[in-house]
Amino acid sequence: MKIKTRKDGFLLPLALLALIVVAALTMNGFWFIKHHTTALEKKTTSEVLISRQEHFENLVFEADQVMPQNITSQSVSMSGLYNLSFMITRDVHDRPVEIEEQIAIVRRVLTFCTVAPSLADKIVGYLMTEHNVGKGFGLLDLLNEISVPMEVGLKLMTCVRVLPRSYKLNLTLASSATLGAYFDLNSSTANLLKGYLIDGTIPNHSSLNLFLQKRHKSKNFSRLLRNTTISALLDHKATVLEYDGETFAYLESVIDVVGNWTEQRNFFLWVPTN
Repeated sequence: MKIKTRKDGFLLPLALLALIVVAALTMNGFWFIKHHTTALEKKTTSEVLISRQEHFENLVFEADQVMPQNITSQSVSMSGLYNLSFMITRDVHDRPVEIEEQIAIVRRVLTFCTVAPSLADKIVGYLMTEHNVGKGFGLLDLLNEISVPMEVGLKLMTCVRVLPRSYKLNLTLASSATLGAYFDLNSSTANLLKGYLIDGTIPNHSSLNLFLQKRHKSKNFSRLLRNTTISALLDHKATVLEYDGETFAYLESVIDVVGNWTEQRNFFLWVPTN
């Protein structure tokens, strides 16, 4: 399925709440899935469950999806969230190198998320020593690896994501708080920038650089802008599936190099079988 426009990625507050609830549960791993499926009637085999799970995963990628009865699907754009991979680059010998400017940004992001800024050290420490950031590794995996408390993880879900560095921060879809943290702007200037990005007053990096230079005359923004894009298109979304109002799956999808949606990371709490 080809890239969708920005309006297809917005989510109502209720759906965002559902996404966060799913995140909380899935951070405990797959214990819930095992417990739920073992309680099913013995005639329901694992093959049936796997087949049903694959069916729901495939529905997310169908352009004219028709959900089974009692199943609802809601999606949220994640393209406007800060990508934690920006904190680490690799030198000519393929060794990881910290980017202090980006670490400072993460501290500001964590501050507006009402999370301790010192968590940035724990995150960058993991990213410096592990090489798991790639297809199939997401924020929930990172939170499990560094043992972040659930209440902190819930807050982070609304602020950051984890993907390869090629997935840039989409400024058009970013919140004012994210824009303020990324470019070190006060709240009123960040709100002004958000409005300009939405209404097209700032349509590209050149005009954005002019805007930023007026606020930080001595700062060079070229490095920061390399990690960003100004676009109405999504490259990352999360989908919540519910059965009769009960959340049972959290599915992350990303745009691949040829412009098609592909699976990033899926979590099932349980699988409807009827």
